[in-house]
Amino acid sequence: MIRCPSCGKQHPENTLFCGECGAYLLDEGRKRTDPLAIEDVEWLPTDVRTGNLFPVPAPRSLTVRLAVQESGREVEFGLTKEVSIGRLDPATATFPDIDLTTDGAMQKGVSRRHAKLTRKGAEVFLEDLGSVNGTLLNGKRLTPYLPHVLNDSDEIRVGQLSLSIHILQTAEEV
Repeated sequence: MIRCPSCGKQHPENTLFCGECGAYLLDEGRKRTDPLAIEDVEWLPTDVRTGNLFPVPAPRSLTVRLAVQESGREVEFGLTKEVSIGRLDPATATFPDIDLTTDGAMQKGVSRRHAKLTRKGAEVFLEDLGSVNGTLLNGKRLTPYLPHVLNDSDEIRVGQLSLSIHILQTAEEV
């Protein structure tokens, strides 16, 4: 039997962790399964040991501007994560990143969670989130939950609200 060094509970031989407190039960005198440090493994190529096997290019900053065509209002943001487009609704705790409420979103059929913008590398994608009135890209209705590549100056229509997108900047991060 093995006695837990933390709580004293008895366990059968070869038990790794205490069922009572979760402490590691094998002491220094027993077999250990510590991983080897990668720099200590001599048969690996130097690139692997130094971590440079697959050099990754520096991340790029991407700035996007959405313009509401009717009001002329513009929203500019760095696209580093998923950005949701829709209208505010505190009753259902819906707070989109791009809130179109002040642009008459409710009257124009914009859903609370209407669409989203994402990026992969230097490409920007638009995805309809199953909205009731749909999302159009350059006049073509998007299939819900299927991302579509956006280009600079593309026209987006969420419900009856028209937007244009401008991809302003792609620059090296410092």
